[in-house]
Amino acid sequence: MESKLDIQKTVSGKKSVLVISGRLDANSTGHLDDTINALIREGIYDVELDLGQVVYLSSLGIRVLVSQYKNLSKIGGALNLAVMSDPVREVLRMVGMADMFQQKTVKVKAPEPASPTGRIEEGFRFERESSGNGPMTLLVHGHPEFTGKLVYTAEDNLLMTSERKTFALGLGAIGTGFEDCKSRYGEFLSLGEAITYMPADQTSIPDYALSSGQYVPEINALFAIKVKGDFTDRIIFEPAGGSLSITLHTLVDVLMRLTGYKKMALLMAAESDGLIGMRLRKSPVEDPSLLELPGLANNLFFTTEPAYSRMLTLSFGYFESGSIEKIAWLRPLESGSSTIGHLHTAVFPYQPLRKTKPDYGEIIHSLFGTSEVSDILHLINDTREINGLGDSRFKNGICWIGQIE
Repeated sequence: MESKLDIQKTVSGKKSVLVISGRLDANSTGHLDDTINALIREGIYDVELDLGQVVYLSSLGIRVLVSQYKNLSKIGGALNLAVMSDPVREVLRMVGMADMFQQKTVKVKAPEPASPTGRIEEGFRFERESSGNGPMTLLVHGHPEFTGKLVYTAEDNLLMTSERKTFALGLGAIGTGFEDCKSRYGEFLSLGEAITYMPADQTSIPDYALSSGQYVPEINALFAIKVKGDFTDRIIFEPAGGSLSITLHTLVDVLMRLTGYKKMALLMAAESDGLIGMRLRKSPVEDPSLLELPGLANNLFFTTEPAYSRMLTLSFGYFESGSIEKIAWLRPLESGSSTIGHLHTAVFPYQPLRKTKPDYGEIIHSLFGTSEVSDILHLINDTREINGLGDSRFKNGICWIGQIE
């Protein structure tokens, strides 16, 4: 029996059987993880594993099995170990998991095909559900112009507390006040009861906090766009047999057409097909002229190619179309576009999204409670004629939209 991992896949309807042989160790578990993720992306949520020819199962292999078991259970699917070799059964018995993988999850119906009420735009199907809630309120704090003449003080710092119905983006830091945070102010997201930010101290390691018990996370915001209230719409989007991914500016334009809103807040959980973005490497408190030459290249990080494809993203942004009053932070989504906006994205390792009655609070708690933030980016559209990378693209996702008056 060979020691390398081999996977033979059989698909019948919404069920797949994977016959696996070889070793499930640190060098091969990624192959199994990717195979199951690919099935989930295809809408196959009932996965049966035949491990009768597996000669070795490592701790990392067990971790992948547990992770995929939870992923599939969460979206109403099941992972079942139909056949186990003696080495696999013995390892799972010793860690107390042999029975768990042989008890099928109580299955909820998998997401139904889109109903006739869905609309197809730009090769994607959009399913909209309106809540009837009133408009959300908007607050803009700070001076984001980076003129090189501003001197930031403690009076510019706004302490913001996380709340379930409050969402914000901007430049901020987790800490005990202006003096503690002044060298670390970077891109942040406040997403209901979770807060995450990228310290602008060149560590490139995101920090984040999640509300738990009596603990309520706070962010010191130098600049912020903040909305509060109930979202007015939920829209699920996915390919409709045409395009495999959609650009951010096209997605926003479609969402505005579908809702008819001229001003909107957008919370989105989506699978990435490549992100184009930037973030600060230096706090504007340390250097208010950080966007001026000659130090510009050293003070900013730009993606050099579409990044984080096939990862899960959690984004928040604010957008306006045809507005006369301009917020300094808002930029055209595309050259010549009348739609302007600003959006920050937190990047997570891929996991499937439950699209039957999805709740943004559950998704936020699941991601911040069980996963890790890989990066935080301010998404941009790179429209340079020769070397431009274009716009960020997304494969599918769920959008919660708030109307702003």
